[in-house]
Amino acid sequence: MSAPDTLLVGDLPKEIADGIVRDLAAFSVGFVRVSDALRRKNVELLGSGTLVSAGNASAILTAEHVINVLPKQETLGLLLWSGSNPNTVDTAGLHFMRVARGADDAVGPDLGAAILSPSTASSIAAQKSFYNLDRRREWMLTNPPSDDDGFWVFNGFVRERTTEELQSSLYVKRFFYLCAFGGADSAPEVDGFEYFQCPVSIEGRKVSPQSFGGMSGGGLWQIGITRSKTGELARRDSRANL
Repeated sequence: MSAPDTLLVGDLPKEIADGIVRDLAAFSVGFVRVSDALRRKNVELLGSGTLVSAGNASAILTAEHVINVLPKQETLGLLLWSGSNPNTVDTAGLHFMRVARGADDAVGPDLGAAILSPSTASSIAAQKSFYNLDRRREWMLTNPPSDDDGFWVFNGFVRERTTEELQSSLYVKRFFYLCAFGGADSAPEVDGFEYFQCPVSIEGRKVSPQSFGGMSGGGLWQIGITRSKTGELARRDSRANL
């Protein structure tokens, strides 16, 4: 949003914010390890990812260090929508790709992807959506929006807010999905990679997680907002910087 028309997160109408959260959730997944422990299933959060497509390929874009900890044999658990059990996919239908990893974890880059077989992608597409990178590639390369155009949303699963409780002799584990709205500051380009810094305000720190572990591999989205001549706010297309 340009300086003459500064818009605060609190000014965003609830119906628009709720629609953004719902739409971004359609592209988001959580990675989990499912194992047997003490005669019951144990589900451990490993990281987050974003469903994307390019050319004829469908993939889960994530962090390279998340790829390193994912199960490579038998099954991989995925958090798609809320339900009594995580979805599992056969790792035989996955190809793990390490895209880029810097020597300094604090600097990056840290990019990886799980390339999905057509059958695995089709199974996931029955419940989720894949963000088409080809459709927006030319737009983003030739006419990228300014950093202050609209809001930035960082989304994924927060490990520290996972809860577990006993209900009617059953252990129920819930995973916390976060969509954090705010702004982004550009950081220096490093080895051809562009970076953004998303500071947490003093007020935001009162309610934000102490640790963002589990959100590794999650998406960073730029959401354009327009204001009509009568002052009404509306949303433009989601622009992904993942």
